[in-house]
Amino acid sequence: MIRNQWYLVCFEDELKNGKLLKRKIVGEEIVVFKTESGKVVVLQDRCCHRNVHLSLGYIKGEHIKCGYHGWEFGATGKCEHIPSLSPEEKIPRAACIKSYDSQIKHKAVWAYFGDAEKKDEATIPPFKELDHWPMVYNYHVVKGNIKLVAESLFDSHHINHVHRNSIKTLMGNLHSEKPDYHLTVTEKSLQGWYLRDNENSIFEKVYFGFEDKVEAHFGYWFPHSSQLDLRFPAHLTMPARQMVIYEHFYEIDEDNVMMIQITTWNRIFEYNPWFAKWFMLRKSMKIVEEDIAFLESNKYWHSREKLNDLLIKPDELTFEFTKLWNKNIKRNAEKTYQEETAELPN
Repeated sequence: MIRNQWYLVCFEDELKNGKLLKRKIVGEEIVVFKTESGKVVVLQDRCCHRNVHLSLGYIKGEHIKCGYHGWEFGATGKCEHIPSLSPEEKIPRAACIKSYDSQIKHKAVWAYFGDAEKKDEATIPPFKELDHWPMVYNYHVVKGNIKLVAESLFDSHHINHVHRNSIKTLMGNLHSEKPDYHLTVTEKSLQGWYLRDNENSIFEKVYFGFEDKVEAHFGYWFPHSSQLDLRFPAHLTMPARQMVIYEHFYEIDEDNVMMIQITTWNRIFEYNPWFAKWFMLRKSMKIVEEDIAFLESNKYWHSREKLNDLLIKPDELTFEFTKLWNKNIKRNAEKTYQEETAELPN
């Protein structure tokens, strides 16, 4: 599992009314909550007294209180109060649990999982549209391969087929011609754009435009985030419109991947924001369900036999993504090996 990263834990609006959220990210169980003063806290989801989940408890002021025997823990993970101890007795030094560095960015709570000395090397992806535009999001557990989940959103050729009954023609189509990808690749990211055929219905063309092509932008930030950005230029009396889909993903454990899909938009159904959210969430849920069927099917066959995917020339984006993925996985493995061997006695 890929550690030494900032992972999206939850969204700010989920932490309301004293709610405790439990998560499992790269094998680590955590509890997330907001204190009475509004501070966001991320702790190991474990009371060190009788080793039960803290998420079974509740928030009391600036602490989380274990629901079993009432032990209270602060933001640092240190136990601050034990009801059964007299005022003269000291709380044991060992009465503490792991706390996680966290920050709020793009209306989401991010927590760092990994070695403290490597935190500066990790970055949060630029989900800048979430700061200003309306959005919907949903969580999905996938029994899939993390690498294929990472690529799924910007796989340009699957949209015509997997989403033929949901997206249909809204995002444009690709046929036999090879897309002209305009790629920019860095050490840990891949971004670019290409054109898709505009085969929208007449209603969709009136609303989104009559241009022959739809401009599709995409992005990927190793290891956990991808983007599909569709841009519809101004036409007739209609303003320019834009829809951006982000996916954030991480391994829950060895068998399951969490996929968080976030859809945000600008000037789409702007006069009926309630309908816009209902429509976008409904579409988003359907799209992800269609993707999951194939992501899990892929893992099914790979788990049964030693198979390689048969890639062909039009899979250009897959080749570029795979090179980026493999390079970073190899680099992380080499760093881990060097650190482990450095700790061995001479």
